Amino acid sequence: MAGSVAAAARLNGMKSPATKIPSTPLEAAYRKFDTDLRVRNVKACCVLALVLVPACVALDYYTYPQLLWPLIKMRILHDLLLLPLTVILCLPMGRRQIKILGYAPTMLPALAICWMIYASEGAVSPYYAGLNLIFTGTILLIPYSRGEAVACCVMVMALYALACLLHAWLPPSTRIRSSTGVHYSALATNLVFLIATAVIAITACHYNAIRRFADFSLRHELHDNNVELASTLKKLQDTEVQLVQSEKMNALGKLSAGLLHEINNPLNYIFMALQVAQGEVGENESLNETLKDIHQGMERIRGVISDLRAFAHPTPAEMRETFDLGEALTTALRLTAHELGTIPVDQSAISGCVAVGAKTQIVHVFMNLLVNSAYALRQVADQRQPRILISSQSQGSRLNICVEDNGCGVAEADLSRLTEPFFTTKQPGEGTGLGLSICHTIIQNHGGNIAIASEKGTWTKVTFDLGAAAVVREAA
Repeated sequence: MAGSVAAAARLNGMKSPATKIPSTPLEAAYRKFDTDLRVRNVKACCVLALVLVPACVALDYYTYPQLLWPLIKMRILHDLLLLPLTVILCLPMGRRQIKILGYAPTMLPALAICWMIYASEGAVSPYYAGLNLIFTGTILLIPYSRGEAVACCVMVMALYALACLLHAWLPPSTRIRSSTGVHYSALATNLVFLIATAVIAITACHYNAIRRFADFSLRHELHDNNVELASTLKKLQDTEVQLVQSEKMNALGKLSAGLLHEINNPLNYIFMALQVAQGEVGENESLNETLKDIHQGMERIRGVISDLRAFAHPTPAEMRETFDLGEALTTALRLTAHELGTIPVDQSAISGCVAVGAKTQIVHVFMNLLVNSAYALRQVADQRQPRILISSQSQGSRLNICVEDNGCGVAEADLSRLTEPFFTTKQPGEGTGLGLSICHTIIQNHGGNIAIASEKGTWTKVTFDLGAAAVVREAA
């Protein structure tokens, strides 16, 4: 609280918006809040002055009936001067000039009242009471700084004293006969009351500023805490989603391991039977070719089972290994062959690239990106030739891997949200919105970053980086 009081005192003593004071984020936010409050309250005071100054014409009727018309004209002139300033306050220019325009609802009514005092009875005029209303009204409603409040009070009292003295020294044609000469006692008495009212108003203005800043600092701190809490909660929810997904993958891995074991046993029997059949085929070339085709098909099944077994038992991210990036991509291509169909995948540019990381997790990344590319290419309405290009580039100790397709692309407004859990641009029921989120987490755990660029209706490029063990390019 002591820090808030000190900061409020420093802000309250600020002379102009151009004053160069090193500010904290809290003080900068308070300045904006103070400006907003000042604009609003100055508008309110202007409206009150526009209404109350003409409404007090009833006082003129009962107090100075012989001066009714001159006083009415002054009240109308007051409103004609204040009205355009009130309109300006509703414009951006008014906000920029609020330090100057903020004096309008104080000084214009004070000028009008002081003229009425000058035109009527001078120091003995009861209209000086209106200046007390100005002190207690505008100075307490408008969040003036301490210096501004003092300046307002001094200027108003100076105008009052000048009006009273000019009434005696340069009497107006409208002067009431009974008010000849300078009534110093009345002037002194009224100034004492005005000074007392001004001191009270300035003191209240000062402590209101301190209390206002303290309240704002508490609300600002509460807002920051709420934002931080919301951010933490979102991270926890994202982590929970990833944990659930991880548990699902673990359960699927255990189920797959059991199924693969059951499939692998009869597969071994089939290989044994094929070996026996190939040994007894003799000179029958047609049967021999058929057995070779069966053997190739069974080898492919064995390769898929081997890939599934590795995928069902993923390598933890902290257990890094050196692996051939091309082999990881080949595994991903086999596992996504159904989704890719006949779409050509150019992978020649990553031949010989050796990376460091959890191979099965990088296979998972490739699978998600390939499935997304295949989906994007199926959404293309024209007859363009579908293409997926996978390339890599060595950059120091890192490998930059790029997966690019010429599919339907992604809208620019959606790019920043693609790695958010559950966000998807696919049709309802066709995507969970977790693929790229999982890829983002895997690459971050490998110390890299993932970046997505796209042009709607034309192409999409996903780039990520991994640690490089070596890059060996085959001779062309």
